[in-house]
Amino acid sequence: MSRRDRDRGQTTIDFAVGATLFLLTMAFVFVFVPVMFEPFATSQSDPLVADRVANRLATDVLGTPANPYVLNATCTTAFFANSAPPSGCSYAYDTASDHPNLALGVDAETRINVTVVDSAGSVAFGAGADRTNARDVITAQRRVLYDGQSYDLFVRVW
Repeated sequence: MSRRDRDRGQTTIDFAVGATLFLLTMAFVFVFVPVMFEPFATSQSDPLVADRVANRLATDVLGTPANPYVLNATCTTAFFANSAPPSGCSYAYDTASDHPNLALGVDAETRINVTVVDSAGSVAFGAGADRTNARDVITAQRRVLYDGQSYDLFVRVW
């Protein structure tokens, strides 16, 4: 082996292999690392909050525990009108509150939307945050009776 062969630098093929491995490693990092952290993007408590609020609305707040899933017309109208509850209704109310969070016992940072929809898909009642641009929305649904008609109660949390 001559001195000239030992002093030779990196060849083009060696450089191409190294650059290709580097680029493949970087592509892997940019593609798969964000996906690995995606399950932590939403709070793990959001599904529990949505389910708890839907149950509480359907069985207690908008009706009575003795007759669950049947909404009281007076309590339901007052709740969605954001007015003080009539006697016999079991939700908190404060004119300075972030409705419906205080009424449902949910912290103010949690965005919540409550909607009652009839069988034709029309919104009968609605309260809470605007969900137009909401991402990662957790939804809980309950079938309820209001004024003898069947409705769907949706609780969305994000």
